[in-house]
Amino acid sequence: MEALSVKNLSFSYTEEKLTLDNVSFEVERGSYVSLLGHNGSGKSTLAKLLVGLFPNFKGEITISGVPLNRENINTIRDKVSIVFQNPDNQFIGVTVEDDIAFSLENRCVSREEMQKLVREYADKVGMGQFLGKEPGYLSGGQKQRVAIADALVINPEILILDEATSMLDPKGKREVLRLIAKMRVENPNLTVISITHDIEEAYLSDKIILLNEGKVVASDTPKRLFNNPQIIKDYKLDIPFEMKLRKALKDSGIAIGDNDSLEEIGDKICQSR
Repeated sequence: MEALSVKNLSFSYTEEKLTLDNVSFEVERGSYVSLLGHNGSGKSTLAKLLVGLFPNFKGEITISGVPLNRENINTIRDKVSIVFQNPDNQFIGVTVEDDIAFSLENRCVSREEMQKLVREYADKVGMGQFLGKEPGYLSGGQKQRVAIADALVINPEILILDEATSMLDPKGKREVLRLIAKMRVENPNLTVISITHDIEEAYLSDKIILLNEGKVVASDTPKRLFNNPQIIKDYKLDIPFEMKLRKALKDSGIAIGDNDSLEEIGDKICQSR
């Protein structure tokens, strides 16, 4: 079943140039899809359109069968949550607890239920012991964990990550990516859409939709897309490290299977010595 359908979507900030030009794609429920592209490709604009921040678009956006329009915007916002690049821009509460509770307060959730949900989702993202802390005293990775708890506490059907790891150091990025993987295991119906220009992050997804200058130029699995030399050349993409490693090992004569895990590859490297 489709979680999201976008048909012939166009949008412009000015009359001079379209930021998004006739974009169409579909996302299956429970999948992890990366919208990949260089700066200026229209990725973040698309993210904002999907959560209804810019209503004056042309085309169709349908979420779980509900068309995104002015009449349905509140219904849509109960189905979709977004985590932005800079978590500091999302914090509203004085403490972590206040911040996670904010969206529940707006939905008139009872205090007893609110406290239960805040604790539950803080624990889910590994921030239960920080509920009384001010967000300003947290690390980048911790802040983004809180932002993800903010997004998940309303139990959305779709989680959009808009460059959510781009400001984090490698440790913080690993923390967030492991958390997203954990959330997907706990809730197989959760659909994750990651807006990114990070090929290593995109390689982890089920499907990549590649944007360039406001248009969808490719849509495929990560392995097939990154194995397409014409795509790599035309859109100046790098190759994920894991694919480079596999190729280098095969070129050196070490038999690596396409489905071998990194652990199995490590064992084969040791055996070849």
